[in-house]
Amino acid sequence: MPPTPSITTASAEPEPAEHIVRHLLGIIPRRHVEHGNVLRTEIRATVAHCLDLLASADPGQPARTVRIFETATRWAGVGVRMDTVQHLVHEGFRLYLDEHLRASDTVRHNDVRKLFDAVHAVTSAVSLAYLSVAPADEQAAGHAVAVALLRGHHPAKVYREYGVPVAERYTVLAVTVDPPTETRPGDEHSIRRRMRLCLELHCGGHVPAALSAIGGTILLPGSPAAADRLDDLVAALAAAAHAPLTAAAVTAEPERIPGAAEQAHELLDMVRRLQSPPGLYRFEDLALEYQLTRPGPGRDRLAALLDPLDGHPELFDTLREHIRNDFNRRRTSRTMYLHPNTVDHRLKRIGRLTGLDTAVPHALYRLRAALIARTYTQSPPAPGRQAR
Repeated sequence: MPPTPSITTASAEPEPAEHIVRHLLGIIPRRHVEHGNVLRTEIRATVAHCLDLLASADPGQPARTVRIFETATRWAGVGVRMDTVQHLVHEGFRLYLDEHLRASDTVRHNDVRKLFDAVHAVTSAVSLAYLSVAPADEQAAGHAVAVALLRGHHPAKVYREYGVPVAERYTVLAVTVDPPTETRPGDEHSIRRRMRLCLELHCGGHVPAALSAIGGTILLPGSPAAADRLDDLVAALAAAAHAPLTAAAVTAEPERIPGAAEQAHELLDMVRRLQSPPGLYRFEDLALEYQLTRPGPGRDRLAALLDPLDGHPELFDTLREHIRNDFNRRRTSRTMYLHPNTVDHRLKRIGRLTGLDTAVPHALYRLRAALIARTYTQSPPAPGRQAR
C-alpha cells in the first residue's frame, strides 16, 4: 500500500484488498473454511465494498451498503454467527487503519471520522441483515401492522395483537414502481424482497409496509421525516427495485392513516397522469394541483379550455412538455428534439386555438390548470407503468 497521509484515498485495488482477505481467511473459524473459493470470493467482494465506502464522500449513505447487507444475509442463512462476521469487519478496518498509520504519521481528523462512519454503516448493515433472516413472522408482522393501521384499527388494539408500539405520527408513503418491460419468473418476488430489505436497512429496523412488486404503502413512524432523509429513502428504494420509482408523502396521526393513505395514492395517481418524472412528491408542494383534480363544475370548465386542441396531439404533447420544463422554451425544444422556432410556432397555434396568449404568464398558468383538470377526463395510465 503506497504511503499517504490520508486514509480515504484508498480504493478497491488488488494488493490491499488481497492482503486484508488473506488476513481474514486466516482468523475465520475452521468450520467455515470448507466453503473454500466461494468464501474467499465473497470476502474479497465485501472488502472491496468497504474500501469503496472509505473512498466515498458519504460512507453512511444506506444505498452504498445494500450489497454488504445482501452478503451478510446469505452468511446468516448458512449459519455463520453474527459475532463472527462483526469480528471480521472490525479486524478488516483495524488492519486497514494500522497499514495507513505505519505508512504515515499524519492522519486528518476528517479521515478518521469517515473511517468511523464506514465502520458504523457496515456493522449496522450486518446487524440488520441478521435481523431480516430472523423468524419470518417478524416480517409478516410488519405487513400485518401496516394493514391493520390502513384499515383504521385502534392503536391500542394493534399494540395488543402484534406487540408493536404505535407512533404518535406517521409519514404515509404511497409508492409505485415502473418495472422492466420484460420480467422473468421470480422477478416480482425479488423486487419486493429487495425493497423491504432496503427499507429496513435505511430505517434501522422493521417498518410497517404493504408492498408488492409494483409499489404499495409504507408507514414511516415519527414526526414528518426530514426532507433529505425522505429523498434518500425514495432514491434507495428505486436503486433496490432496479427501476424508476415515484412516491407521494402525506403525514397523519394513527387514526387518520386510512384517509392519509387514500390522499397519498390520489396524489400519486395525479403525478402519474401528469407524466411527471419519477421521484418524491409531497402533498404540501402539490396542494393546488390536487385541488384542481377534485370533481365539480370548476374542473369541468377548466378542462374544456383545451377542447379546441382535440385532433392536434402534437400540440398537447408540446404543451405538456413546456409545462414540465417550467415554460422554458429552449429546454422544451431540447427535450422534444425540435427547433426552438418549431416550439414557438406550436405555442402560437395553441394560443390562437384556445384564445389564451402563451406569451402572457397568467395565460400559461391557466393552460397548466386546464391540462391538470383535463387529465381527469381521460383514462389513466396503466398501473405500475409511467406514461411517456
